[in-house]
Amino acid sequence: MTGTPILARLRGSARTAWQIVRGVVGENAYERYLDHHRRNHSDEEPLTERAFWRRHVDRQDATPGSRCC
Repeated sequence: MTGTPILARLRGSARTAWQIVRGVVGENAYERYLDHHRRNHSDEEPLTERAFWRRHVDRQDATPGSRCC
């Protein structure tokens, strides 16, 4: 079957593209926070996802900088 490698590559490309989009819109911010926390603050309990997003939104509201919305 010659179609299988092509489909596998398309799936891989789509997965990569989706991860890029998630990074651009900030959807993977909590995952990046957990990675950072694990590497640099392993002796402390990380924020829950809900607490992280609340703090993230509060910080954006307090210092909006230049953003479109």
